[in-house]
Amino acid sequence: MKLCLRQKTVLDEREMQEMYRIEHRGLWAMYTLLCAAVVVQLFFGAGFAQIAGEVCVISLVSVAMIVAYARRGIWDTRARPSTKGNAAYSALCALGVSVVVLGIRGDVAAAVVTGICTFVLCFSLLCALMAYMQRRQKHEADELDD
Repeated sequence: MKLCLRQKTVLDEREMQEMYRIEHRGLWAMYTLLCAAVVVQLFFGAGFAQIAGEVCVISLVSVAMIVAYARRGIWDTRARPSTKGNAAYSALCALGVSVVVLGIRGDVAAAVVTGICTFVLCFSLLCALMAYMQRRQKHEADELDD
């Protein structure tokens, strides 16, 4: 069994980087399409039993990726953790949820309330994650100094 798990790679560094880029794009395409499939199913009136599998996969992948990034001190490739960025991401998320709720229910008040609740929840979670990341990065920097 060890023989199967520890095989020498036949790819050089450039090919490995290219393979990682392909896998990265494939993961995000799959993730985006899975989220879009859930939204489309909701617009067509699917019940929770019909979308439960997709929602579970999205949730598990999201939590696993957040935990993995946080453990390694990685925030984003193009941004540093900031309150302004957290507010922008939360606003985009709240807008998306509001549009979906408005499309499904047709009730503006429910869409606004859901959007506000989504913004508060996302902003709170992102700020808590930002504080954890900054504490973790400071701890790692202190370990390097010692």
